[in-house]
Amino acid sequence: MTVGNVGALRQQAMRAYSAVRLLAWSSVGQAGYLLVPIAAAAYSDDPEHAVGSTVAYALMYAAVNLGAFAVAALVGRTHAANRITDYRGLYAKNPLSALLLAFFLLCLAGLPPGIIGLFAKVTVFSAAVEAGLGWLAVVMAANVVIALYYYLQWTALLFRAPEGTTGKHPVPAPLTVALTLTAVLGVALSGAPQLVLRFAGTTLF
Repeated sequence: MTVGNVGALRQQAMRAYSAVRLLAWSSVGQAGYLLVPIAAAAYSDDPEHAVGSTVAYALMYAAVNLGAFAVAALVGRTHAANRITDYRGLYAKNPLSALLLAFFLLCLAGLPPGIIGLFAKVTVFSAAVEAGLGWLAVVMAANVVIALYYYLQWTALLFRAPEGTTGKHPVPAPLTVALTLTAVLGVALSGAPQLVLRFAGTTLF
């Protein structure tokens, strides 16, 4: 968790590929969250529930993370370096892409309206607390705060005044499909996040 979030935090906005690097490092941090319920399972009276929390988190995280990478791929078509600064004013250039990326980033941060992300983090956090691993829950909480900083900083950049032209570019069909599917899944699960936990429990056990 800590290595991934510190790596994401250290990304310089003007550096080439910093946007993709930030998402990659944050994925490492998210993988750390996935391991929390597995660690808790060794100390829990209900290890199946703890492992189910990991599966549920993985399913919820995969949907929004793929969506964020899809928007990054779209921006990369017009900004080959794919720097974080290239996303400044994206809302003025492509409102739908900016709103989708903001939604995905807020989901990853665990903030409304990304209820799916909040539910996932609470599920993992609860697994650590119920297993008596309070110190691990504290480490996770500290990492969530670190992640909030860089996710919110990037989200705010999307709505700042743009630099340069605001011309629109066509979106390739594969990216359109990826964005649509991940957005629909993210919104649907934010409306009923408990369905994923229920699915993980009934499928595995």
